Amino acid sequence: MSRQVVAENVPHARARAMAGNRPELDLGTPGAEPGIAAEPALHVVDLTKSFRSGFARREIRGIEGVSFTVARGEVFALLGHNGAGKTTTIGCLLDLVRPERGEVKLLGRDHRDRVSRARVGYLPERPYFFDYLTGRELLEFYADLQDIDRRERTGRIDEVLRQVDMFSDAGRRLNKYSKGMLQRLGLAQALLGDPDLLILDEPMSGLDPMGRLEVRSLLLGLKKQGRTILLSSHIVPDVEQLADAVGILRDGRLVLNQRLGSLADACSYRVRAGAPAATVLAAAVPLWAMSAVDPASAGAVTDLSAADPRQLRELLEACDRAGLAVLAVDSQRSGLEDLFLTTHRRGGEA
Repeated sequence: MSRQVVAENVPHARARAMAGNRPELDLGTPGAEPGIAAEPALHVVDLTKSFRSGFARREIRGIEGVSFTVARGEVFALLGHNGAGKTTTIGCLLDLVRPERGEVKLLGRDHRDRVSRARVGYLPERPYFFDYLTGRELLEFYADLQDIDRRERTGRIDEVLRQVDMFSDAGRRLNKYSKGMLQRLGLAQALLGDPDLLILDEPMSGLDPMGRLEVRSLLLGLKKQGRTILLSSHIVPDVEQLADAVGILRDGRLVLNQRLGSLADACSYRVRAGAPAATVLAAAVPLWAMSAVDPASAGAVTDLSAADPRQLRELLEACDRAGLAVLAVDSQRSGLEDLFLTTHRRGGEA
């Protein structure tokens, strides 16, 4: 169990036994054989988990065949509706849930190895904090569970409190905190052990717009520091602003795994041309440009499509050769929200 996983409602003695001493990873030395530092932060292959439910113990699929890789310094988002399998996936990664099949490597090691889990910071979707404690007292409790040296403890707690902009509120009891403040304190406990990988389950769930802005700004700051982050969410605009890559989960399956940079660069084009009958148009322009045209239609204006700049050039040249007037050319970018909705409308076949 990761040292940060104690954010769950775990009895103190059991949490201490599970946390153990903080082991150090062998990060390798210059000129030596590539070690754990050369490995991706997270590597998941064919992860599968089902559950039994009800009196008849009917089998319900949690996740099936989930595979993805998160590189060092990358922000990867698991995107999906509630119940899509995001929390189950995260539970399997942290060995909180035992998968029936699959392989998980955290920082180059098996996810059941406490050496790898000790370098992971975790914020569950619904963390339980003792609300009679102050923010500082809570972090002192977690520092004790993590066996952070007492000579370094105060300085480390001050550092993470400033990092999440909670230093001035650290003396207040948690029952006086807003939801956004609790989320920021949760991120502080996840950062307390200076982890190499942060795993955040719905970090902005249930927050008002101001709370979401606060947490999103904090995560953007961590991203600029080069932190490796895996987060789950069903809020598309937040994912679009934070993530380098996204995996879309639908009914327990990872139906799409795509880098957002390539999505942002993708652009299609619409050419509005003056045209006679569609049969004449079909003879004049490439077939792929006719995707939006009804062959039975006839009209003075027709919309044609081009998937990339090369096709756009070919289409414009074809219109010029045929003497067709080009009335307008529009670029059309397909954002993550469009991709997400399309994926779900097509039953996962994006």
